[in-house]
Amino acid sequence: MSGTFKRYGNILLRIAAVMATMSVCVTTISQASSDKTNHQPHTVLVPALPYPQSGLRKRLSDAGKTLPAIDNSLQADIPGLYYPPRQIGTDIPDANRHPAIVALPDCDDHFPEDWINVLRDLGVGVLVISPNRAHPSQAYCSEGSLGNPKHGLTYWAFDGLSALDYLAKQPDIDPERIAIFGYGYGGGAAQLAIYRDGHAKHFAARFRALIGLRPQCMSEMNNFAPSLLIALRGDPFNPPAWCQWRMDRDLTPGRALVRFELIGNGETVEKQATRKVVAPEKSPEVVSIVTEFLSQSGVITKNREN
Repeated sequence: MSGTFKRYGNILLRIAAVMATMSVCVTTISQASSDKTNHQPHTVLVPALPYPQSGLRKRLSDAGKTLPAIDNSLQADIPGLYYPPRQIGTDIPDANRHPAIVALPDCDDHFPEDWINVLRDLGVGVLVISPNRAHPSQAYCSEGSLGNPKHGLTYWAFDGLSALDYLAKQPDIDPERIAIFGYGYGGGAAQLAIYRDGHAKHFAARFRALIGLRPQCMSEMNNFAPSLLIALRGDPFNPPAWCQWRMDRDLTPGRALVRFELIGNGETVEKQATRKVVAPEKSPEVVSIVTEFLSQSGVITKNREN
């Protein structure tokens, strides 16, 4: 009997040890979820804003005309990944609220991780959204062709506005200091998101500023917010000449500032054609230009030394 009790006693001790370990693990996970020093990224699903009524539809409706139903089949909530800032409250009046950026990726869904880290170190939260996953049939890189072009740029811009609305409602984010950062194809969509005659005019929330890195300049530069466009010399996918032509044509007195920077590029055309990040776009020079612009536009309140 004593041997039986001993075996049961050992079993009970093991069970108690496992339960104690589980208790510690649960406590640690619970503490981590409520710990404001936990800066791990987390997934979000951004609710899509309802499409606004166009001016033409409104005029026809006011005239009593019968209108066809709006096709909302491509409107969907947008998957995203939110990266909290690594530093909060060291240079802003309200330490509980920080600036944020909506990041629009290139058409292959890639947004440079190096830039996410730079922005987080500046005290900026970064929400990287995935329009490709929200609207797979409009994936510009993989689904479009000359015979069947895709017009995903409009959807991407509207997704950016939905992400702005989402961030502006978060209690720890300053709604007055939300910018948009577009990379490659996303840079073209970002410009549409601040276009004065685009969807943005239907909503009260406004982006504070725009950064376009290797942007495709495909929309008129009549914007609500100041812009910084950084192009790489000789970029085969996003020719700087597009941006320069747009600026020469569109920038009349009274329109928001567009700052254009052309960065020297020693990378081969073959390497650029892979759509991977090339060295000049993450150089100290470019980081300094972006940091200065964010400070001057009021997104961050001072330059930080990394």
